[in-house]
Amino acid sequence: MNRLARITKLEYFFFFILFAFSGYGLFLAKTDLAAYRIFVQEDGLVENLTSLFLFGVSMVSIYRLTEYKKAGKPATWMITAATMAFLFFFAAGEEISWGQRIFDIQSSEFFLEHNKQAETNLHNLVVGETSINKLIFSQILVSVLVIYFLLSRVLVAKVGFIRKLEITFHVPLPKIQHSVVMILVSALIALIQLPKQPELLEMSFAFIFFMIFMNPATIEKQD
Repeated sequence: MNRLARITKLEYFFFFILFAFSGYGLFLAKTDLAAYRIFVQEDGLVENLTSLFLFGVSMVSIYRLTEYKKAGKPATWMITAATMAFLFFFAAGEEISWGQRIFDIQSSEFFLEHNKQAETNLHNLVVGETSINKLIFSQILVSVLVIYFLLSRVLVAKVGFIRKLEITFHVPLPKIQHSVVMILVSALIALIQLPKQPELLEMSFAFIFFMIFMNPATIEKQD
């Protein structure tokens, strides 16, 4: 595995855009609360960009799936690509409540009763006193992301069993620059101590995932 992949001019440009966007959110948070609220509001620019990048990852995965099929790649590679396409499409739909507010669709009685925002999505459901968003999309997902960005490369490089799994299933992994940028952007956004701050973080993760899936780390078959 390449330890320090070459950063292309296009990547530099995208990294600049991500830092500029996050920095602008921090600037608004410190100088203009009204503008900040508009910036991160439901169906606002940040949320729509998050959904767009997640959808982009899904489309890249579908493209990979067709390319793998043409090239006669292992079935496990195609299963991974199909699974990623589904998961990121689902995440994109959840982010905008499946277009509910865009198309002015009324929530069903079930979601009106069990969804804390009365929206048609699963991540805001409340079962008993348990928030699905807090349990799965916060606690569990954060743990998965930490392992993915900080430990996946090390585990693949050092643990033979995990290396074989990666070669078998071909999960797109971050290059070192992707992980470094995500850490720096997360630290920048952490300076925003206001409601809706996670919206900016979600957008950043979606952006980085799109970049990773477009140009993932390469894994050599030899140890």
